[in-house]
Amino acid sequence: MQTFQVNLQKSRIRTAVSLLAGLLLAILILTGSAEAQTKSFYWERFDVEITLLENGDMVIEETQVLNFSGEPFTFGYGTILTGSVGNNDDIFDIQLREGDLVYQESSSNTPGTFEVSKSRDEVRIDWYFEPAVGQQTYTFSYVVQGGVIVGTPDEGSGDQIFWKAIPSDHPGRIQNSTVTIRLPEGVEPQRYLDDGTYLIEGLAAGDSNLVETRASEDGRIITYTLLEPLLPGQAFEVRVQFPHGILDIPTPDWQARQQNADVYGLIGIVISVLILVGGPLGVLALWYVRGRDPETGLIVPDYLPEPPSNLRPAVVGTLVDEKADMRDIISTLVDLAQRGYLSISENKAKNHVFTLVDESKGGLRPYETQFLKSFFGRKKERKLSELRYKFASKLPRLRKMLYEELIAEGLVDRSPDKVRNRYGLWAGLMVFIGMIAFFIPVIALPEDAAFVGCCASIALGITALFVGVVGRHMPTKTAKGAEEKTKWDAFKKYLQNIEEYEELAQAGDLFEKYLPYATAFGLDRSWIRKFSAAPYTPVPRWYYPYGYGRSIYHGSGGTGGNSGGGSTTPSLPTLDSAADGMAGGLESMSAGLTRMLNSTASTMRSVRSTSSTGGRSSGSFSGGFSGGSSGGGGNRGFG
Repeated sequence: MQTFQVNLQKSRIRTAVSLLAGLLLAILILTGSAEAQTKSFYWERFDVEITLLENGDMVIEETQVLNFSGEPFTFGYGTILTGSVGNNDDIFDIQLREGDLVYQESSSNTPGTFEVSKSRDEVRIDWYFEPAVGQQTYTFSYVVQGGVIVGTPDEGSGDQIFWKAIPSDHPGRIQNSTVTIRLPEGVEPQRYLDDGTYLIEGLAAGDSNLVETRASEDGRIITYTLLEPLLPGQAFEVRVQFPHGILDIPTPDWQARQQNADVYGLIGIVISVLILVGGPLGVLALWYVRGRDPETGLIVPDYLPEPPSNLRPAVVGTLVDEKADMRDIISTLVDLAQRGYLSISENKAKNHVFTLVDESKGGLRPYETQFLKSFFGRKKERKLSELRYKFASKLPRLRKMLYEELIAEGLVDRSPDKVRNRYGLWAGLMVFIGMIAFFIPVIALPEDAAFVGCCASIALGITALFVGVVGRHMPTKTAKGAEEKTKWDAFKKYLQNIEEYEELAQAGDLFEKYLPYATAFGLDRSWIRKFSAAPYTPVPRWYYPYGYGRSIYHGSGGTGGNSGGGSTTPSLPTLDSAADGMAGGLESMSAGLTRMLNSTASTMRSVRSTSSTGGRSSGSFSGGFSGGSSGGGGNRGFG
């Protein structure tokens, strides 16, 4: 039995070892297979010959000697940049051969064929061959039209070939390369004035030290030899400049477009600077001429202790800052209450109730009549809560009527709001034109010209900003309006610093009297606070906070020592006496009045939210070449 168990264990061990050995063998096979499947290549040589024709065309022949390893390769491809990107007008007459085998142009993708496709900025050649490994040689040629950069008759200028013989976008190492340029009979490169050497240059990865450059005795044949392997991402560029006019070479279309773009660019820069500097200065000059109030020569005291005219508070507030805003509307409410047209009380729920006391509406200005109509409607009593989301739609008409009141009083010639809107419209129009001027150059013009166009649009946008800001200060007043403003500014200073000019304890009657004006000037909070600290300041006749009954306003009965009884004498409550029965005392009284004004303003301008609750939201040759960038480029590869 024990022998059987030992044998069984040995059998299991042998089985496990066999499985492990099989697994390792499979891994080795798969690894070897994967290694066998890898593909790689490099260029043993990549030679380029460039022959310049009398008409300026260049015949280029590339001879590529490659070494394929791993899985066989079946196709190759190359692209050549054209237009302004590649500094040439066109690539044509493309031919390809492999030794004695001349490839045919076809879209069949079969071995021995090649296909040419053109786009706006490049020409692509795809060629197909029998599965290949080891050393292979492919030669293809093409003609470049408009590849010579044409110079001018100016000293130091000249025509030049500046060509990217091998583009930087090549996926493999290039071990050796020679580029040859052949010039027509009678043409030789220009020379440097300082040492007399030819104006020729070769660059590998941007470094001329990596290229040996030589010229034949007559200068017609220039060779550029690579001294080190060219790695992926590195380009091989060649350059030669010869006198302008020796060959009748027309200016290429791409160069003419670029020159025009330079001219337009200069014009654009000048226009941009004019707009950027002249625009804001012009706007400021416009404000100086048309946006300032007339000089009246009126001399007004430092302050005025009483209203200088019978203008109503809302009209004064609109005149001073040239805006019919919410505090002017609220000052109308307080003014009408102070004049006895309505009263305001506060109920237990801290909701304010407004009661129409005088329905005659006699002596009211049109905007005041409209205010009462919009506020009460057909009711005589209105709770503040009833106006929520309902009164805001009435505000534009009231504001318009206040501006009309300024015109009717001869204080302004044009509605300040319309003046601001007109300049805001001009600013918006300029922004719209600026946006068009920004996007059209980006889409339709070369990069440099597009940049200048964008600069002009930005300058226009800055000017539009000035128009929008300065336009808010363009409303002007008439001579009468300017005089009235000066006077009312003095009265505003009086209200603002009332404690410096009056003994508040002896001037309690001014609290209610000038509260509407303080509200229109935006001084209501400080006005209430200052007088709440002064004793004997009467509570406004029209305001009844919660906890303060109306009976105290009418006085209280007294009992005398005579049998004839007593008498009743009217008595006005004061802020401190009226606060005696309130939990918060005097501070609560003044805070309640301030709260009433704030909550009324907030309710009257409230609108319903429309947001959704769901969803998700050279002078000489010694200066070097006469400019330009290399043409050609693109990429090469195999698969």
